[in-house]
Amino acid sequence: MNPAKLVRLTTLIQHHRQPVLLAVGALMLGTGVVAFGVSPALPDAAQWPVRQVVETLNASLAVPEPTATNPEFLIHQSQLTRRDDSLQALLKRLGVDDRDAQSFLASDATSRLLLTGASGKLASVTRTPEGRLKTLSVRWVDANSQRVSRLVVEVRDGEQDGGYTSRLEQPTPRRLEQFGSITIRSSFYAATDQAGIPDAVAAQTVEAFSGDLDFQRDLQRGARVSLVYEAFELDGEVLFTGQLLGAEIQNGKETHQAMWFQEAGQAGEFVSLDGSSQRRAYLASPLAFSRVTSSYGPRIHPVFGGQKAHKGTDYGAPAGTPIRTVADGVVSFSGQQGGYGNYVVIQHPDKAATAYAHLGSIAVRLGQHVQQGQSIGTVGSTGTATGPNLHFEYLVRGVRTNPSTITNAQSPSTAVVANLPSFKQEAKAMRQQLGVAASVSLANAQ
Repeated sequence: MNPAKLVRLTTLIQHHRQPVLLAVGALMLGTGVVAFGVSPALPDAAQWPVRQVVETLNASLAVPEPTATNPEFLIHQSQLTRRDDSLQALLKRLGVDDRDAQSFLASDATSRLLLTGASGKLASVTRTPEGRLKTLSVRWVDANSQRVSRLVVEVRDGEQDGGYTSRLEQPTPRRLEQFGSITIRSSFYAATDQAGIPDAVAAQTVEAFSGDLDFQRDLQRGARVSLVYEAFELDGEVLFTGQLLGAEIQNGKETHQAMWFQEAGQAGEFVSLDGSSQRRAYLASPLAFSRVTSSYGPRIHPVFGGQKAHKGTDYGAPAGTPIRTVADGVVSFSGQQGGYGNYVVIQHPDKAATAYAHLGSIAVRLGQHVQQGQSIGTVGSTGTATGPNLHFEYLVRGVRTNPSTITNAQSPSTAVVANLPSFKQEAKAMRQQLGVAASVSLANAQ
């Protein structure tokens, strides 16, 4: 400090010594005080002289120079492969402008998997702003086996330009239990779409309750469906869903519950939470999703006019919709039958029969054994029909009877009876999970 300034400061402190010491002492002792006063005996600081002091630094300010170890700026980008993609087109969409990378991908046998097989693979790259490729990762799922594959292409260690390596990985997704819920406003299908419930889970829900409910006719507006199902996740993304584990339908005053139960080494089945099988002698409908366009009973004939008895139930559905047999049996007729068009009749073990008319195509032959739920053909408009529909009949001892009277007697599940202790434990856990799923439904409704 400047010597003249030091002398002036010393004189000032000696002249006002007592007030200064009192102020400093109060500050040191009053550690619990958030404010304190300044002695009025001190000169006003605003009146003190102000001088600018400029001094030269002996050392210059050190600024680090960029080195090879500094992290470089990279861009991450993803695209789905398209059916008509070429390698050049895909790389362009990914922002890659790299002849070395393109040459490697075109010649490397493993890398050719990038554009072989089905489209819709997730391709992700890490690249420089100039378009130089650093890494490429391509992931896809086999639709049949649900096996996940991932192609990885990256710069070879120690090389910056032109050197790449590739490998094919088959990572194992992590199994999760997902909760879902829907409220029926118009139709079950529309509600599942709106709630993001996968189609495969919706189809299994119909299967689980197919002996109890016709999902088109029986579900009331406001019905709530709670679901617990498997999902398989990799890299933070759900890739596909698996088995429906449990479901509850609150339909008016009725509540239906079902869960998937499977003994080790045995085929699984849907059972109610009290232990009885969900399987019925007859399904409630020959179509998984449809609408009834004409019920059993008298009606005005849509083609010939005039009132006439209608001996079956007509279901409206798009042409090509699969038709399923409602019960086990043997095909007793398969072919053309006048106004019925393409026509199939199936004889069932209880001596009753079901008939299916106006089919667009037939998938079974005379004398063939069929199982409940098996596809026997598709919806069409053959014969005397105004549009695509299925005419469905229920015959008891050869007499056409109202299909809504098909009995759906419960049958006990031998798997549940044989494993009652383990079933009770699983059923208890499923009740708790369905309670969680129902709470999700209530939260979404608020």
